[in-house]
Amino acid sequence: MKKLQTSIACSLALLLLAGCSGTSGKDSQSAKQADSASGTTEISYLANSIWEKPIKKVIDEFEKENPNIKVNLQLSPSTKLTETIEIKLASKAQDLDVISVDVPLTMGYAVKGYLEPLDSLIGEDAKQKWIPSATDAGSYQGQLMAAPMNTSSVVLFYNKDLFQQAGIPFPSDQLDYRMTWENVVEVARKLSKDTNGDNQNDVFGFSFDQVGKAYQLISLGQSKNAKLLSDNGLTATGYTNSPEMVSAFQFYSDLFNKEKVSPKIKREEALDYFISGKVAMFLASTQNMPRIQEAGMNFGIAPHPYFAGGKVVTPTGSWHVGISKYSTKKEAAAKFVKYLTLGKGSQIWFNENGALPATLELLDQIDKDPKYNEFPNNIMKLAAGEARETAATRPKTPGYLEWETNVNKAFEDIKNGSDPKKALDDAATLIDSQLKKYQSVVK
Repeated sequence: MKKLQTSIACSLALLLLAGCSGTSGKDSQSAKQADSASGTTEISYLANSIWEKPIKKVIDEFEKENPNIKVNLQLSPSTKLTETIEIKLASKAQDLDVISVDVPLTMGYAVKGYLEPLDSLIGEDAKQKWIPSATDAGSYQGQLMAAPMNTSSVVLFYNKDLFQQAGIPFPSDQLDYRMTWENVVEVARKLSKDTNGDNQNDVFGFSFDQVGKAYQLISLGQSKNAKLLSDNGLTATGYTNSPEMVSAFQFYSDLFNKEKVSPKIKREEALDYFISGKVAMFLASTQNMPRIQEAGMNFGIAPHPYFAGGKVVTPTGSWHVGISKYSTKKEAAAKFVKYLTLGKGSQIWFNENGALPATLELLDQIDKDPKYNEFPNNIMKLAAGEARETAATRPKTPGYLEWETNVNKAFEDIKNGSDPKKALDDAATLIDSQLKKYQSVVK
């Protein structure tokens, strides 16, 4: 573990200059004395810069209710956030108290010793107050390591105008009447069109939002009962490239290469293809709703598809928050974490950010509030039902970034015509070799 931490710190430390180094003992003591003199404890919170407006509202209200605690908000763009956390915590810096945790990285942070277990700090009963998938994803070896700010779910958006032009009935918005993947392909064939006669579709029946990305695509394998990694998170061969995964990703390949009902585009282009009328059905997270509404589309929503004879599985997981193992202000940090994830702050965060809640209390609120029975607000009720019943987490492994990088490459290659079995076999071999370094730190 020390070798892992040292190598990360040494290779990246220069990127953050002096701000990446740990607080010296003298500086730390000075800070404690200043806190004591003023009667106020200041905690630092490293967060994603795209949350600036909503998270500031949470902090303002927290500080009103806790005048003896000040939250020093530090913002980092999402592209740099994980790197910054690695640098800071690998060097045992004491100038971070609360950190944002992209939930599949929880196990990695835990085995490296970056996170303080939360059970004794926020109460062991806290784990019963979130949906099980969120609690499980944020836990390691039975202890909660990162508390969920919110969760996520994926629904099928569809262009009503294109359905009407093709004379196809709209999909049901009821969970009990979701489409199978086999249905999706059948309908997508009828919706795909070559309108300018160049033998190339310029309207496609279906597209994923996160084309080539594990978050959304692993549900294909999971619907066929695939297990993505071994129980200890260190072996990919026989899991990432299992017969169930190969079958699922042969289907994925066929969407692009045989059926040609899906466009070979980049993830960054996917939403624009849908709102411009180039895609009729669009499988995407609920957080795409504002852009779709702003485009003035005539659209509907339906539940996430599944394979006939398989399980109903939907993507899930989002950002959590944890407390640094090296924080000297853990009790104050825990008050903020509890406020944000379970207290009044969770309601503020939901109101201001609009992400799907992870707390059972807020999900119950969505179920009971009549406004969520009507379109388009019913997207939240649909997503809340999925979060409770069908959500499946990404695999737990200390080497999640290594796993994700390799499977994302495989998914991209499969989209572009590579043989699914070979692509997944190659990915599994690479993943196994890269996960060996964690064998000494995983029990």
